[in-house]
Amino acid sequence: MKHLSAFCLSVAMSLGVLNAGAQGSADPGLSAIGGLRSAAGLAFDAENFENDRLELNLGHTFAKGDRDVVINMPFAAVRIPLHERGYLDTRLPYYAARGELAKIGGIGDFTVAYTHWLPYADGFSWQFTGGLEIGLTDASLTDGKGRGLPMVYQPGQGSTDLILGVSAQYKDHVSFALGYQQPIIRYNGNDYLRSSPINELGYSNAHYPLSRQLYRNGDLMARVEGHLTGVRAGISGGPLVFYHLKNDLYVDINNKYRESFESNGFTMNLAGSAFYRMGRYGQWKLSMYGAFPVVERDFSPDGTKRQWVLMPSISYFFGQNDLLFE
Repeated sequence: MKHLSAFCLSVAMSLGVLNAGAQGSADPGLSAIGGLRSAAGLAFDAENFENDRLELNLGHTFAKGDRDVVINMPFAAVRIPLHERGYLDTRLPYYAARGELAKIGGIGDFTVAYTHWLPYADGFSWQFTGGLEIGLTDASLTDGKGRGLPMVYQPGQGSTDLILGVSAQYKDHVSFALGYQQPIIRYNGNDYLRSSPINELGYSNAHYPLSRQLYRNGDLMARVEGHLTGVRAGISGGPLVFYHLKNDLYVDINNKYRESFESNGFTMNLAGSAFYRMGRYGQWKLSMYGAFPVVERDFSPDGTKRQWVLMPSISYFFGQNDLLFE
């Protein structure tokens, strides 16, 4: 009953802001890594935690972005326990986008993070995460006519970002996470300015923010989740909030930096996840994650706007030899 009450409390907190405004997911990447991810403190039983096992996770993200751009992002992730109180996360996606301007595909940004965790001190477990999101492209893909494409069509951000975060979970009831992501090395070579010698209304659509040589600023993240979990299955849910700290910059046709007004601000999502364990030892796990925005900042030149996100995945835990199910 306590689990259910905590879960309902988190959902109620989210629903209370439904009328506050509107945009997209706005996640630059930090909410899927280390202690900042959804349900980051799951356990097989009272003594054995998922973070103590080597995990291979394969999944696929389905999403819809700016101007109904269809986004498909298969990914592979590995979680490696380094010692009793720490683990390493790695994650590499492939990004494919299809919309009115182009159909593209390419390797996305690679994320690596270390998390140190302190399980169950006075009912709380803590996780401290630090890592990097390493852009493997300069975000300069073009369409079939050699014109620069908006950031929603780019596989990566064209930067290397620092990620820092902390999360806390109270028993099996509720968890909180705070994170910060900041570009520290920028090499964005995007060339989208809405201008073209070929006059096409679709290409010049003002719904696509200007992003030439985008100078992206940092983001804060906050997550609150209630948990209703058992050994075999469970669900988690609550608000996922991002705050883009400053307006981004782009380079205009005269090669001068201009401010992308109203590109800072809040985005709030309703987000949740569910899992189901398979095998006598629970070594296989099916998961489903979903999110949609209820509050949005006005512009997202970085292309992270999402109308909805859905992410099924499957995990295998190596070395999980404790019998869970007869």
